[in-house]
Order: sequence, then structure tokens, then C-alpha cells
Amino acid sequence: MKKNDPAPDSANASPSEKIAERYEIRRAIGSGGSGSVFQAWDLQLQRYVAVKRWNPPEPMLDDPEGTERLWREAMTLAAIQHPNILTIHDFGVDDKGPYVITEYVDGETLDVVVKHAPFGVDEFADAAQQTLEALIAAHQAGMIHRDLKPQNIMRTRLPSGAWQYKILDFGLARFVTQPTVQSMEGNKSIYGSILYIAPEQLRHQPLDARTDIYAMGCVFYYMLSGHSAVDGETIPDLITSHLQHNVKPLSELRPDLPAALSDWVMKALSYSPEDRYPSAAAALAALRKVLPGAIRQTSFRVGAPQQAPTIRLMPTPPHGPPVRTSTLPITPVAAKPTPRAAPSRWQVALAAVVLVGIAAAAFLLRRPAPPAAAPAEPATAPAPAVQTLATSWRDEALPVEDVITLWPASIAEARRPLIQKYFEMLRDLDEPKWGSTGAILEALAVMQYNSRNDPKKTRAFCNLTYHDETGRTLGEIDVAIWNVQENRAEVVYEAVVSDQLNRKAVSSRNQIQRFADTVKARKAMKILNPHDPAMNLNQTQFDDAKVAIMGNQGALAAGFDYEVDITRFENDYLQRRLIDWRKAKQAKTGKKKKSPRDSSPAAEDNDEIQP
Repeated sequence: MKKNDPAPDSANASPSEKIAERYEIRRAIGSGGSGSVFQAWDLQLQRYVAVKRWNPPEPMLDDPEGTERLWREAMTLAAIQHPNILTIHDFGVDDKGPYVITEYVDGETLDVVVKHAPFGVDEFADAAQQTLEALIAAHQAGMIHRDLKPQNIMRTRLPSGAWQYKILDFGLARFVTQPTVQSMEGNKSIYGSILYIAPEQLRHQPLDARTDIYAMGCVFYYMLSGHSAVDGETIPDLITSHLQHNVKPLSELRPDLPAALSDWVMKALSYSPEDRYPSAAAALAALRKVLPGAIRQTSFRVGAPQQAPTIRLMPTPPHGPPVRTSTLPITPVAAKPTPRAAPSRWQVALAAVVLVGIAAAAFLLRRPAPPAAAPAEPATAPAPAVQTLATSWRDEALPVEDVITLWPASIAEARRPLIQKYFEMLRDLDEPKWGSTGAILEALAVMQYNSRNDPKKTRAFCNLTYHDETGRTLGEIDVAIWNVQENRAEVVYEAVVSDQLNRKAVSSRNQIQRFADTVKARKAMKILNPHDPAMNLNQTQFDDAKVAIMGNQGALAAGFDYEVDITRFENDYLQRRLIDWRKAKQAKTGKKKKSPRDSSPAAEDNDEIQP
């Protein structure tokens, strides 16, 4: 049914479900893992709207996460008004659960459009500009979408005959003022569509606007070629393609395109966020240079994102679910009530909240913000327990702390307790030489393994060295899993610390395989534990050992065998803090404890793995 069709004859229409005695459901539009979308008729304003319902597995009151998620989507969409972003009209909760009312867009999603034929240059320029302008608005408001894909971008024909593109479904969007960890609710789930998901999402690394740039790069690649940027028959295959960046150059699929345009798309979907455009505004500016004359001039403001609205719970009304409100500083706008059936008290409160929120968003977007009044100073102003570094975290002048309070902004607040725990586990160890980034990963792996297993049955060791008959060091085993009862090695690991794990898989496997080949050739005449000089091992004890590699966060997704929950950046930051801690400790005691490793043949080895 077209959006401009006249209203259906109510006398001939079959009874339909009504929402809030106002929105009459007409037909289902689509459904997904998070909910279902319906077309409905607005009985008050006499127009078609779209209704999105959350599909909770349990009754609504037992599913606060579902309600919270739709509320977040409603607040996100209400926070900005842009012609290329779906407009929200209403939000509420009824006996069937929460719902969002949005404008009804009559058109086709990009995946349907591209099935007819890939985009030409001029057509693409118009679509790319509109979608990038939508992202500029979203990112300026402090939001990243995290699930951009052709199915979430719709094309509709305007009365003028021009095409209009709209980004739909901000259900995974999140307000951010700094890079945020992948998890939306503090767990390790991956959110997003597998064909368009950025590598940092797969590896649970901090996300920012460049995550959306990668997804849009994949979308643009699809629009111009008709093919996905990554190929694979299974989800693991697609994950591997993203992590190994197996992307065929666009110019090979569309040699007729301007070379600069193909390069522009490939830069947008670069593997490393640092290699992509830093923002949607920068991508649009670059596209204007690539396609001069095809991109119309626009003006946009680039600056710090707005503060995200804080959602809090109000007292629960009788016989109703919790009502949420935004703490944005706003001036309520009175609205003339529309005659209708008497609502319950919580419905009145919820409706008022939504209207005030939408009015506030319009007010804030249309008027310059007044100068902030100076806050009154409290009688006592305690220092914050957690701070963010204003200078580089590598600053040698940083104080040495037992409990870290100075954190770099790139370590999300949710991750800081874990890094603090790691710091406390490692800081008093005398043997590891923290000059190697791998030492952090190896020590954590050994400590975690030994804490979970019976030491009478199995143990983990790190930094075993192997030597030839002359005593020359041939190499090092980063971690070995030892079968105590049978007195033999079960697994030997090579450790990899990198923010580009996929590029290290081959060299790391070759390095650990070199040890296995040396043992097989009977050239490893001495295998020593530098931390225990009395421990001499025979190479025959490694005959049945499996060779494997371990890595930091994201290693399992990259095809490695073992993973320690720490990112490369967190590893580097922790290394700096541990070195500072050791220096301070030595300064207090006035002497440096000499570890067995300092005099071992492997003491000169540097096992740091560069990205």
C-alpha cells in the first residue's frame, strides 16, 4: 500500500489491532532478530506510519533489556532531525510490550536496488553524499550506528522526481564521547551484520566513527560492484575474510570506474581504523575531490559530539512498567491534549516524556546553546576516583600508583577493573623482563592456566629456551603446558601481541614450528627453564607436544589456538605501568634483584612482536 493512498474505508476494513487507540496495524513489513516492523494507519493525523515492536521471549515486565533497547533507539532517533535519517514520532509500552512509531518510508532498500543493477557514477555520487551527510549528523550527535548495511538504507522517490536515501534502524546505535568497547551491555557478544562488520567489532576492540566508515565502505563496494567486499560460504569463512582483509580491489570488478573512485572506496574499508577516513565529513570532502562537480556543496559543522542523554528510572507507577526519562536540560513545551480514551497515569507520564524529549531535541538543534552558568562549588570537593589522562600515557612523569587512577581515554571504563586486576597480579613479580610486550601475555597466560588446574597433574611454564650442542641459543618457547604425571610437554605456544593478528599468523606458526623441527632433527640438545636453573629437560619429552599460538583479544576469531583477554593497547599501557612500578620499587629498596633469567643465554632475546 502506497504512503499517499487515501485512508481505507473503515466500514469495509476488517477489525485490526490498534496501538494506543490511535495506530491501526495494516500489514507486516519485515522482521528480524530484535523485532518486527508493521505498517499502520495513524487515525489522528490520517497518515501511514511504521511500527516497530520488540520481540521479547518473556512478558514485557520480565524483559527490561528489551524495553531499554527500544527506548535507546527512540531517544537516539529523537536526538537528531535529518532528512536522510528515519524520523521518530512516538514511543510507548502496552500489554504486548514496547513499541516505536516512526515515519513510513515507501521505497526499496539498497540490497533490492542493487539486484536490478550496480550504481553508475552519478547515481552513486548522490547516494553516497546523502548517506555520508546522515552519518555526519549522527556522529556529530555522538552516535555510531554499528549495523550499517544495504538492508538498513532505503531509497524513496520524492515528488520532485529526485531520489532520497534514508538510514534506518538505529537499534544498535550508541552514544559515545570516546572509543567504546564492542559490547553493548557489558558482555562479549558481537553486534552487527557479518558482511559489513568491521574487524575491530569482531575482535571486541574499541569502536568509534571509523567503524561506521568501514561498514559504509563495504556498502559502497556492494553498490558499485554488485558483490560483497568479503566472500565466504560460512560465517567462519566470512569472519576470516574480514580479519585477513581478503578484499578484491574494486577496480578489478569495475574497471570502467574512475580509478580515484575505486581507491576512495578501498580506503574507506581499510583494515586498520587509522588507514580509513577519520570521519564521515572527511570521507565526503575526499569524495568531492574525486568526483568534482558530482557532489553538491554543503556546509556542516565538525566538532566535539554532544553529551549523550542519560536514561534513568522513575518510580514505578501502579500496574505499569518502569518509565524512563531523559535528563537533558530542557524547557517543557505545553501541548494541547487530543480527545481520546482516558489513559492511565503511567501512559500520561510516558507520553509527556516523549513529547518533551522530541521538543527538546528540536530546540537544541535549532538554537545555539546558551553559555553555561558556573556551577556552585560544593563545601567539599573530593577528588574523582578515576581520571582520564590529559597527556600521553607514555609520559615518564606519571605518578606510580598502587591503584591506577590515571587512565588513557582509549581504555574504556568497563575494561579498567580488569586491567587493574592484571596490574595487581603482575606488579610484584621479579622474574619477568617487562621490556618485551610478549612478557605480559605470557605471564598472564601461565598464571591463569595454573590457577585453574591441579598442579599435581598439569602446569604451565613460560620462556623455556632451547640450545644446540655448543650451548648457542636457538630460540625460546613462550609458554609450555607440562603433563606433570607423565613428565612431558603437551603443548608449546608462541605468543603474539598485535592489533593486526591476522598478519602474524603465518610467521608465528613458522616460528613455533621451527622448534618442533629442531626437536625432530634432534638438534635441541638443551632445553632450560631460565626461572629454575635446576630444571633440565630432554628433547624427547617434547616429541608428542602440539605446537600452537596464543594471542591477545581477538586471537580465537583470527584462527589462533588460545586467547588472553587483553588488547594490544591495554598490553602496552600495562607494560608501561609495570616498568614504572619496578623502577619505583627498586628506588625504594636501593637495589635490583637479579633474576635467574638475567644470567641465562636467552636474556638477550627480544621477543617483542611489532604490529
